[in-house]
Amino acid sequence: MPSYSGKQKLEFCERLGEDWWKVADYFDIPPATQRTFQQGLEGRHLWEWLENRQQLERLSTALSYINREELALILDPPVPVAAPRLGAWQGSPYPGLSHFTEKQAPIFFGRERETKTLLTKLADHPFLAVVGASGSGKSSLVAAGLIPRLGDIPPGASWEVLRCTPAGIFDDPFLSLAARLEQKLEALGQRDAGLANTLRARGELAPYLHRLVDHDPNRHILLFIDQFEELFTRTTPIHHHPFLSMLARTTHDPQIRIIITLRADFYPHCLKHQTLETLLNAGMVSLATPNKRALYAMITGPAQLAGLTFDEGLPWRILNETGDDPGSLALMAFASAELYRASQPGRQLREAAYESFGGVPGAIAKRAESIYRQWRQIPEEDREIETCPTFSRVFKELVEVDPERGVPTRNRALGDRFTDLPEAERLVNAFTDARLLVQNTDPGQQRHIVEVAHEALLTNWPRLHDWIEDRFDEFRLLRQVKLEAAEWDRKGRPDAHLWPHERLEPVYRMMKQLEPDISPVEKDFIRPEVDRLMDLIKNPATSHQQRAAIGDRLADIGDTRPGVGLTADGLPDLIWCQVPKGIITLENHKGTFTVEPCEISQYPITWRQYRSFLDAPDGYRNKKWWECFAKREDEPGKQYRQKDNHPAENVSWYDAFAFCHWLSHRLGDPQTIIRLPTEWEWQQAATGGKKTFTYPWGPEWHPDHANTQECGLARTTAVGLYPQGKSPEPVSAMDMAGNVWEWYVNEYNYPTHIYEQGDRERVLRGGSWSRYRPLAHAAYRLRNHPHVRHNGIGFRVVRSSPI
Repeated sequence: MPSYSGKQKLEFCERLGEDWWKVADYFDIPPATQRTFQQGLEGRHLWEWLENRQQLERLSTALSYINREELALILDPPVPVAAPRLGAWQGSPYPGLSHFTEKQAPIFFGRERETKTLLTKLADHPFLAVVGASGSGKSSLVAAGLIPRLGDIPPGASWEVLRCTPAGIFDDPFLSLAARLEQKLEALGQRDAGLANTLRARGELAPYLHRLVDHDPNRHILLFIDQFEELFTRTTPIHHHPFLSMLARTTHDPQIRIIITLRADFYPHCLKHQTLETLLNAGMVSLATPNKRALYAMITGPAQLAGLTFDEGLPWRILNETGDDPGSLALMAFASAELYRASQPGRQLREAAYESFGGVPGAIAKRAESIYRQWRQIPEEDREIETCPTFSRVFKELVEVDPERGVPTRNRALGDRFTDLPEAERLVNAFTDARLLVQNTDPGQQRHIVEVAHEALLTNWPRLHDWIEDRFDEFRLLRQVKLEAAEWDRKGRPDAHLWPHERLEPVYRMMKQLEPDISPVEKDFIRPEVDRLMDLIKNPATSHQQRAAIGDRLADIGDTRPGVGLTADGLPDLIWCQVPKGIITLENHKGTFTVEPCEISQYPITWRQYRSFLDAPDGYRNKKWWECFAKREDEPGKQYRQKDNHPAENVSWYDAFAFCHWLSHRLGDPQTIIRLPTEWEWQQAATGGKKTFTYPWGPEWHPDHANTQECGLARTTAVGLYPQGKSPEPVSAMDMAGNVWEWYVNEYNYPTHIYEQGDRERVLRGGSWSRYRPLAHAAYRLRNHPHVRHNGIGFRVVRSSPI
């Protein structure tokens, strides 16, 4: 039976506390016996009961079963590290949130069993995956546990290690791998331009790895791909299959071993790729949260090596506050580093220093918040709720969200993203000095990179956690845009895969909030649907049917073209085209007229613009605008195509004139009036004064330049859909042939009569959707009574001095 000192017995009984009855039940101590244990001394009575029955040797097993295995450390304490020689380890023996490196192997404790497992597995398996939760120490295990002992497989062997991550600062794993490989080759005096392209095209990695060992068959190569989940979160899907195939092909080389680290929550991604699934099934090591004995070694071992001592009981407190949750190892690691920092100067790690930063539960949060407040120059006692814009500017570059799993992950950003704003650069440097951020140099292109030291910062600092939560959907959407844009580009950029306006609206809000750095492909992918539709409008090959559909779609999503809708104050937004001075002779010997310079609206008045008159309290129903007219209808005419960007239709001459009265009044400039044009002003605008022009675009009819009966639509279309049919410069007015007839101010039989009074026939020009092309030529005159309304009649206006 094992022998224990009185100190061990006393400490065990004190720390067992209220869990004594669990141990008693484990050993089947009768309830009646348990009731005889004196209150407050149950642990001591339990010990005596076990000791009398020679059961103490089973106590460690019982403690493990009730999840109090840390108490076994009292009974079987770890072997102390050999007394360090002076200066055996200088500085902090705790790397904090940064993973251990090969140089830090002497202070890497608690993973001896896992290291042996990796060595054994790697000896027989060309591919090995270390899978564990975030913060479980996967990178450290490979870097500080496995790599320093590679010479053991086989004994005395020489190894060359190439470490990379799938993404780096790229979205292409071939670029990231090639950058690291090129750096190694250049150190050997070798250069290979375009290595990434070669790897991507051929999938032959082994020949280049062999160059690292000068093709020596007695030397071995380890390719260490850390944070392998980045392949799924930060690289373009088009590269996944060829990259994985290249790795699988490389495993056939007996001189090469490949090891990856992978977050366990990304394991389902791997199962979507048969090549990777096969590799994982052949070689995988699951890295669990370390047990209490291992955690105790991680806490005390580095301190002993550095010649440090703890206050009595402090290692136990750190151990108990660390707990068993996934990611707790990262919190303990940071707390240990903070403990060393807070205890300086001196060789004693003090409990008061531990309490000053909140221990394991609060170390990251308190340190991060303290650095933030120092940067903002906010006193600790002041409550500061709002997070400043510079904070957002920095962390929006360093955070992204996995769209499938909905969890935040770290992102690498180029340092020059912060250099244009001194405050941002100062914040980055402050957090780097606190080891919460990491700054290094990309080996391939020698570019400055910034990243979060560990994802624990994203979830354990309340300020950052809340900031991410508030923008969670935006980060997820950004990642989704990047993935879908890459897929769209891979498939040849089909229009059918582009997102519609309704789906792009949240993207634009996200872009405004996050201001991310996006690629040219992504910019093309999220190009507004309106811009894409305008490209089709400008394309002469677009059919009449397509143009009609485009106009309706613009109306549905909100046609923001100038001259189509309203201004900010709710009045018609009119674009004015300059009509040059000229002389026009009317058909049928109706006279010759001089056109003085004026301005004409680029489009016919749209339904949205006309509706502003109908809906205005001082608009259609105000009798003031109708005082001179022979007739006024109580109700306006019905708009058959109720699309905001279509021309107003079913409008009488009286209706149009009343609109002009109202708009002139609302604009409030007595030196300028809005009125209907004279027909000679309109003809001058339609032809630009060119005598040879029969139509706005030239002397000959063109079937694709206007909406007339020939095109077969049998309805109006949105204004401005036929830019190839616009009138000559400098006028450039649209829809002057087809779509709707337009009213003019003068009488038909007596063109010089431009009076408002009377009910004589007025002139209509321009043709319409319901009439054939001969009626659409610029000189053709149609007549109708001013009270007539028709779904093929609209109007446009001019701006001029009073006649």
